[in-house]
Amino acid sequence: MKQYSIDKLSKTVWRILKGMPIEVFDEEQHEMWENELWELVQTRTEGTFLGSRSIGSANIAMALNILHQQLLTHYTEDGDTNTTAMSNTMFIEILQHLQDERLIRKKPNKLRQSFKII
Repeated sequence: MKQYSIDKLSKTVWRILKGMPIEVFDEEQHEMWENELWELVQTRTEGTFLGSRSIGSANIAMALNILHQQLLTHYTEDGDTNTTAMSNTMFIEILQHLQDERLIRKKPNKLRQSFKII
């Protein structure tokens, strides 16, 4: 696999995550998929979702899909076989990078659920 730039890929993912939050609707199960873990650190300052921090489930899926497409077109070589695992690993790295840059965070209510009081 060719070397990739976490900063360049993070910018691509960030543009998708900070956009208008869109949720996935499963028509077969009649269920809405929701992103329950991540949100923006800063609230949106314009648009329909002014003041919102939410990141839609479709935004997450689209960011992962575009990252996978970039991996296939720019960073893999003949013989690279498990590109899905590679893109999943890269996506986790990028989410951590965006968290370190204080652009996204885990929702506080999810963090509180993981604490145990002794």
